[in-house]
Amino acid sequence: MIDFMVIAAPRSATTWTSNWLTTDTTLCIHDPLYTWHYNQLDGLVSKKSLGVSCTGLLWFSEWVNKHPARKVILHRDISEVNESLIALGIAALEDGVEKRLDSIKGTHLDWRDVFDAPKRMYEYLLERPFDEERHAALRAIEMQPQFAGLTVNKDAVSKLYNELRSL
Repeated sequence: MIDFMVIAAPRSATTWTSNWLTTDTTLCIHDPLYTWHYNQLDGLVSKKSLGVSCTGLLWFSEWVNKHPARKVILHRDISEVNESLIALGIAALEDGVEKRLDSIKGTHLDWRDVFDAPKRMYEYLLERPFDEERHAALRAIEMQPQFAGLTVNKDAVSKLYNELRSL
């Protein structure tokens, strides 16, 4: 069962956040929709408390809003998101991303709070005291997903795209 979620547009620190929120007692999976359909997420098994840091769940806000997990929704100016995507050679996002993020029930924060004001988010999601030393050590590291080595479950992704076409 997924205990906590971080939901944001791409290029909004979700990779870094998934690493930060993975601890000795928690496992935070980055962008799980490349591997599983959202209906499969609660079937994932771990000895740790499970969370996701995801850039795809914003498109499935109805499911997210029904889910009992603790949620943080990170907001970044869409023009900054698109500028960062284009710099990587990735297409800009379509309109409607902010509206989708706004429709999700949870704690809404600026994406920079992950770095500049992290205590509230950490303690809310992980239900444990903020680890200032870990955060400081990780803050010095830039993290990016390795898209070249990304494994994609074509069946799960195909099912998601079919659902997106019907929105």
